[in-house]
Amino acid sequence: MIDNKLKSKYFLECVLAIRSKELTESSKQEIESQIKDLLGTRKFILAESFYNVLISLNIDIDDFCDNIFGKLKITTLYPLPESDNKLNDFISPFVQDTKEIASAIVVDNSRLSRLLSGEFKHLYPNEVYSIAIFFGLRPQQLFQYLYGGGMRPIVGL
Repeated sequence: MIDNKLKSKYFLECVLAIRSKELTESSKQEIESQIKDLLGTRKFILAESFYNVLISLNIDIDDFCDNIFGKLKITTLYPLPESDNKLNDFISPFVQDTKEIASAIVVDNSRLSRLLSGEFKHLYPNEVYSIAIFFGLRPQQLFQYLYGGGMRPIVGL
């Protein structure tokens, strides 16, 4: 099974390290308490909590994601070489089967199937990041669409 889930404790350390230069000790403790409230008691952080914490601390989502998840081996939506059939070249990236997509975004195929069917409701931050990279989007675009009321990103433009 592919497991690149972000541990809540590590995430907390990372965001506090980014903001620690700007904070007094008491404000650091207050923010740490607020973040812990947002994260809850989960061992692994969920994508929505990840997004809410980064937004509340005004941390650049794209930079943070690249630093944390940048070493994942994600392929993009257009991994197929061009052929003599332009229609096939145009359509084929959008009709890849879930096994190929799951492999490309570094997510277990059964988990992706359950997410797509609605059996699983919550994404992990690395999954949102991987999907964004796969579709050629900035991670912030997809996080804002999924959790911040942002507009649906347009793929392929």
